[in-house]
Amino acid sequence: MAAIPETQTAVVINAFGSDYAKNITIGSIPVPKPGPGEVLLRITCRPLNPADVFSALGVYPGFTPKQMPAVLGLEGVGSVAALGPDCSGRLAVGQRCVATRWLCVAEGNGTWRQYAVVPEEDLIAVPDELPDEAACQALVNPIPVVGMFQEVGAAAGDYVVVTAAGSALGRMAISYGKKEVGVKIIGTVRRPEQVEEIKAAGADEVVVVRGPEDAAAFKEKVLALTGGKGAAGVLECIAGDMPNIVGPAVRDNGTIIMYGAMNGIDIKWNVVDPLFRGVSMKGFWLWPWMNARSAEERRAVMERVVRLMVAGVLPPHKVDSRPLEGAVEALQYQATVGRDAKMVLRG
Repeated sequence: MAAIPETQTAVVINAFGSDYAKNITIGSIPVPKPGPGEVLLRITCRPLNPADVFSALGVYPGFTPKQMPAVLGLEGVGSVAALGPDCSGRLAVGQRCVATRWLCVAEGNGTWRQYAVVPEEDLIAVPDELPDEAACQALVNPIPVVGMFQEVGAAAGDYVVVTAAGSALGRMAISYGKKEVGVKIIGTVRRPEQVEEIKAAGADEVVVVRGPEDAAAFKEKVLALTGGKGAAGVLECIAGDMPNIVGPAVRDNGTIIMYGAMNGIDIKWNVVDPLFRGVSMKGFWLWPWMNARSAEERRAVMERVVRLMVAGVLPPHKVDSRPLEGAVEALQYQATVGRDAKMVLRG
């Protein structure tokens, strides 16, 4: 490994708000030193996720800096640059790693920098078969896919609806649901040109849903596919009108899992579904789901995810790679609709 510098490049946010682009700068901050049981990681690649936009807006509860300025970023991959005292020997200098959680992120010390200190117990080694652009996507999307399928409780042969099926997580959910759980997938997309692409990705059916005007046709389609029973559940990340659109297509006592808010934080949901048909709605958030597990359990979940990524069961999205210094432009592009690649920051 190269010599460890005293300072590092970091993407720093000075204030939250809708004009966040004006408040983000590329700065220089000190390189931390690992303490007992800690590892200094040289981060080499970090993805951009919708939650990064929410972080910059100041509305993401997983990014609550104690003070400003703060460093953005929720996940990444890197190599061990140094080991603190009392490490177990499980990892070696130069070994590529991903984290099962980034405790430093919540305090405003995110991954959009070059070096970070991480507890050794929160790291697993990454195999050579998984390049940086893929490995950096191993946490924020794949873990919720695994967890949400557990929560929705669908059995092999059931139908599950995946909204925003063209997203990185949506594509992972299609593949994992089909190959690992054995369910059938109905995907929703906003643009007709996405239909054949998402079918090719493995969805059994893909329906264009633009808004409430498509609700009746969507319900009719799902009921026809399921023999009148309805879908076992929905993995839902759009919010707004979408719960009202997909809810009537869910079978009695089925489950809607909310994990995102692409259309804003408010939702519309007709009381008929929960009150008279027993349809439930649950939220899924990665951090408490992982934090409820022991370090050994977290590593086991992450190691399984990495194996499934290598096997193509949890396929990483194709990437649009930008330099770390181009984070502001990448973040603005992340907020646009119709992207066909996942933004990653290298360097």
